[in-house]
Amino acid sequence: MFKNISIILVDVQLPENIGLVARSMFNFGITNLILVNPKISLPSEKAEAVAVDAVDLVKNAKIYNNLRDALENFTYSFAFTARHRDMNKEFINSQEIISEIYVHHKEDNLGIVFGGEASGLTNEHLSLVSKCVTINTHSNLSSLNLSHAVSVFCYSLFSHKESLNSNSNLHNLDDSPKNELIYFFDHLEQELENRGFFEPPEKMPKMKQNLRNLFHRADLNEREIATLRGVITALTSYDKSKKT
Repeated sequence: MFKNISIILVDVQLPENIGLVARSMFNFGITNLILVNPKISLPSEKAEAVAVDAVDLVKNAKIYNNLRDALENFTYSFAFTARHRDMNKEFINSQEIISEIYVHHKEDNLGIVFGGEASGLTNEHLSLVSKCVTINTHSNLSSLNLSHAVSVFCYSLFSHKESLNSNSNLHNLDDSPKNELIYFFDHLEQELENRGFFEPPEKMPKMKQNLRNLFHRADLNEREIATLRGVITALTSYDKSKKT
């Protein structure tokens, strides 16, 4: 039902959570599961046993070593995090993400990212995604179990679809199937690193995060990204000696 949406689990530690996430996904029509740097040996009999009828989602899960590679083929991405971070990043709540998906990203390839049980997602992870999402909870406790957080999203997405009128006229975007912004980051950061921009070196990760978040907030389209890459190429290849 939601072939354009993938659930991405980063640093997952418990095989039971993989199985429970697969069940929740299968319950609500999402079948693409991605595991990034899983902390368990795979294949896992325990994860498959817990998944029950959703065992094929576990068996067919794609595995990546890092989040950057996992996001390469996605047009847009959202990361669920329990708290706001000290970073320039747009945060929305779990109701707003559903509306945004249906209004602006219905046809896009979307990656929905969740962090591991121990410490969630790092600022480095969050700098790679388009927006961050928080789930509204009581002030007693903001952190949800991994499989519960995924269930909240999957149910909300499914419930919204069920409630839509068949004549709803939603706006669809025709974006590139690739996440061109990831390639832009690679291009920009490599050229800046070659020219000594990231000084002192120990501040380089934070400086890269700030740059990525700046361009994410700009919500650039494919043509604008291509223009920026052309600018970088022109600046880095310019030779004053050839100017007449």
